[in-house]
Amino acid sequence: MSGSTSTSNESPPLDAEWLVNQIAHTLRNPIFAAMVQAEALMVRAEKSEATTKAMQLVHRQLKRLEGDLEEMLLYGRPATINRRQFDLVRLVEQLVDIYQIGETEAPAQVELISCGSLDVDLDPDAVRIILDRMVVNSIQHSDPPHHIRIDVTAPDDRTACLTVADEGEGIAEDVKEKMFLPFYPQHSGRPGLGLAVASKFAHMLGGRIEIESEPGKGTTARCTLPVSPGT
Repeated sequence: MSGSTSTSNESPPLDAEWLVNQIAHTLRNPIFAAMVQAEALMVRAEKSEATTKAMQLVHRQLKRLEGDLEEMLLYGRPATINRRQFDLVRLVEQLVDIYQIGETEAPAQVELISCGSLDVDLDPDAVRIILDRMVVNSIQHSDPPHHIRIDVTAPDDRTACLTVADEGEGIAEDVKEKMFLPFYPQHSGRPGLGLAVASKFAHMLGGRIEIESEPGKGTTARCTLPVSPGT
């Protein structure tokens, strides 16, 4: 895009991963216990509308915090890559349906541009994690109806490329320099781990993520992956 600059991610330091993992594990059990108690109190408070609403709010906040902790664990704990052959385009098509329905975030208007089919030897779960974090980042930083374009391309016979482009607010230069760091930048109180998680799994697959953005003109995130090990 005209006038934009490009930033490439670097591997996060190992000590940061360890710290995130320890924090998440420390908080996980008490949060689970609090959720169980909140659910029990909602059952007991069925006859009190005000109490029920209050407990529902507590439960929603705990559920959100539980999701944030799972994201911390995904970033902090060691991950195993399980490669197999699959059609990358088909996998993306399945995820697009989820984004349009809004099962995980606000519903988005997603346009998919693909090369028809693209067989790769990668870990489909890792690819889902990467694409999901890229798309969620676009949804969180654009206004409804969240116009997003996903391109699946094969620049050559050795690489596959997933591109997510939005029409959102764009990214300031000082933020762009730190955006792959854990807990930065945060959005609406969320921990700011999405791109750090995506970066981690991209590196594990032998790929990389690049971000192009200009304030007020949207953001393009591009993940380039080898179609098979050693390519």
